[in-house]
Amino acid sequence: MDYQQLRQKYPKFIYTKYSFQVVDDKLELEFYYQIPQDHAFVHKLTFENLHLVNTKIDESLVFHIGLAEMFSYWKTTCSPHIEIQAGHLSPEQITFWLKLLLKGMGQYFYENQIDFTSPDFLTITSSGPQLTACPSPTKNKSALVPIGGGKDSVVTAEILKDHYSIQPIIVYPATPASKKVSTMLTNKSPILAHRIFDKHMIEMNNQGYLTGHIPYSAILAFIFLLTTQIENIPYIAVSNERSSDESNVTYLEQEINHQYSKSSEFETDLNVYIKSLGLNIAYFSFLRPLYEVQIARLFSKMPQYFSVIRSCNKNQQQDSWCGQCPKCISIAMTLGPWVGEENIKKIFNGTNPLKDPQNQGIIHEMTDPTATKPFECITTTEEAQICLEFIVKGQTLRVKEFLSRWSDAPKTPPQFLDILQKTYANS
Repeated sequence: MDYQQLRQKYPKFIYTKYSFQVVDDKLELEFYYQIPQDHAFVHKLTFENLHLVNTKIDESLVFHIGLAEMFSYWKTTCSPHIEIQAGHLSPEQITFWLKLLLKGMGQYFYENQIDFTSPDFLTITSSGPQLTACPSPTKNKSALVPIGGGKDSVVTAEILKDHYSIQPIIVYPATPASKKVSTMLTNKSPILAHRIFDKHMIEMNNQGYLTGHIPYSAILAFIFLLTTQIENIPYIAVSNERSSDESNVTYLEQEINHQYSKSSEFETDLNVYIKSLGLNIAYFSFLRPLYEVQIARLFSKMPQYFSVIRSCNKNQQQDSWCGQCPKCISIAMTLGPWVGEENIKKIFNGTNPLKDPQNQGIIHEMTDPTATKPFECITTTEEAQICLEFIVKGQTLRVKEFLSRWSDAPKTPPQFLDILQKTYANS
């Protein structure tokens, strides 16, 4: 369907309310949205393995999860006005959500050829009640570490578990790899968060309404905030690397970044926002000072995980690698210099994605700065070039220079930076 016709037919999207209850030791959240006059949705989120006895649920954070989750439903019609009835937002907070939507959904705008650059493209108003946040967790030596099943979260957790009590969290649909990794890391049961989409939204996608990429890591961030408040955990250590700051393409003179909600820019904005909620919770990427190729070098020292990790978005539920997507190729590129071809073949079921003739087009897109970078969470163009130089031609000079890089991470608590810096220096 044409986005302009949809915007004209459906001028308003409403976040009406939320609810929550504890049922059989599970925390169940529901979020209600409407697109008058034709569409209504209920999005569900269920937590398992939380400590819910004598715990007060922070309604402000429940409300905010609903704000992040609404992007999945708003995108069906791209309505020009969003009305927030479920809670109150200050003008500064509305600015945060406007920026997140416009930058975090850049890929959606690009792929649907939507002009989002006019000043009146989107307005957000808030008419709901003021919600007060609960007290922040007390300072202690515990950290929430999200586990996705790939190498990055393994590196974060393996390094931190000798210094902090780490609590894994897995957001469903979970991969088999994420469960295996969590079991290998700690004997603590992972907290499980199940996101359940309204079937009507899925039907709309099949009927030709708009669909596309959303700022998924922003959704996770607010899920993690509620989790830490309930569990009395003061630190959220995610595993977003410096490479996520690189954009994919320029569209309407705007940089479009598939990984915007993993970027250092979003991380900075989010920490300001957390303070606006009256919370003293640190959200940061433990790996922010490093690029993908540097993280791969750290991971190469953890061979027990070589056969366990999975990062392929095509075959993740089948617990395998497809070997032909940008994600598989990126992993092979960054691990290749450190683990060698024999281990690459062991990881990728007997094949080397870099030598597959069918992958040469994708490799070109990943290494040519004039090409559109694939819309995946992958290495930067420069890293891809350097890794191929090393693997194919044996050139080591640029790799060695790259390994010496260390970038600022102003939102990371100093004690965590110190742990990473010492570990990396000794690797």
